[in-house]
Amino acid sequence: MNEQATASDSPFIQGRNARLYGKSIAECPYPEGSQDREAWLQAYEEAAADDPNG
Repeated sequence: MNEQATASDSPFIQGRNARLYGKSIAECPYPEGSQDREAWLQAYEEAAADDPNG
């Protein structure tokens, strides 16, 4: 079993990666008001705060 694949599929990891790869926050694939969306947006914002270039 590949545990990394499961982790990379999480909304949090997806949101962080989206930010790191320069995607727009508007590209969040999760529906408004969902817990997945909240996790994705939180990770996106945290990745932005951690990014020394942006």
